[in-house]
Amino acid sequence: MSRTLQGTVNLPGSKSESNRALMIAAYGGFSLEVDGLSDAHDTVLLKQLLELTSLRGTLVTKQPIINCQDAGTVARFLLTYLANKPGTWLLTGTERLCQRPMAPLIEALCQIGANITEKQLPLKVIGSHLKGGSVTLDSTQSSQFASSLLLAAPTWECGLQLTLTGDPVSLPYLEMTIAMMAHFGVHVTQKGNTIRVPHQSYQPRHFAVSADWSAASYWYEMMALSDGGDLLLKGLKADSLQGDAIVAEWFKPFGVITTFEPAGARVTKIPADPHDLVFDFTHAPDLFPAVCATCAALHVDAVFKGTATLSAKESDRLNALKAELSHLGENRVFCTSGDHRIAMALAALWPMFGPIQVDDPAVVNKSYPNFWNELIRY
Repeated sequence: MSRTLQGTVNLPGSKSESNRALMIAAYGGFSLEVDGLSDAHDTVLLKQLLELTSLRGTLVTKQPIINCQDAGTVARFLLTYLANKPGTWLLTGTERLCQRPMAPLIEALCQIGANITEKQLPLKVIGSHLKGGSVTLDSTQSSQFASSLLLAAPTWECGLQLTLTGDPVSLPYLEMTIAMMAHFGVHVTQKGNTIRVPHQSYQPRHFAVSADWSAASYWYEMMALSDGGDLLLKGLKADSLQGDAIVAEWFKPFGVITTFEPAGARVTKIPADPHDLVFDFTHAPDLFPAVCATCAALHVDAVFKGTATLSAKESDRLNALKAELSHLGENRVFCTSGDHRIAMALAALWPMFGPIQVDDPAVVNKSYPNFWNELIRY
């Protein structure tokens, strides 16, 4: 079973760009002038928690609970923010979030005088005015640790000299952070694995959030599994700050061709015979679900590299997908493992397998709240 796809797809604003813009505005002390801010749950939650911390003086409790729910980026960005904000805070989240890595960021913050207990969530954070300085950071688990420090760095009296150790992962996200800091007037220099940020001030400037390339990956998957068609993915840019824009290149062997127009990316399908494929997810781990599901559905052999960080995402993505994809073609409800990206990657199999059912449809709200509404139009 396969189908032809025709139409225009509305994508959410980039969650990664939106979250960084919110943090920059918070550190800069100005209202954010922004177009296309993501409506993803993670972004909405970050905005709410930043507003909550700004009301610290009016809160009755002596130790406000900052519940990051299942949002890893939110927890990591807010940890640095709270460590630098006078007061006593309890940073926590879901059981799964409390299992995800935090120790490298905690250790880095403690190098410049932060007062944080434990190495995992929930964390008691006694905030103070940090002065910055020199920090060494293990960058092998997540780029979010480095981004969290860099976003705060201009506000510190001594700025920041950040030295990354190990083989860094998800580097495009770090490059996005630096590019957005530059957009808001902050100068950052990088030489090798050392990044320097002098003390300076963010400048209030308008920012336009582009469409989310990670969300687009499921539409690339659908096109790869279809008989053909023509989809306009609105708002995608060729010169995107997002590393996941590489999905346009990665899906060429599957016959999915991308051309850019002012309104977005036009995606079409041509005959293809994918073989000898190698994908390295070191710097684009969020593309794994869509690529993996596509290869499984088409019975394409591929080599997957850079999968070490996948076990520490919203689920153990490698094993969770392996388990669900082993049931392809069966009439069953697929388990999402509480992971938005697994839910969407499985749902995107429908052009080949017909309607797909998942156990937790609402989980997509984390990054793409309108996913099901878009999908049912096809």
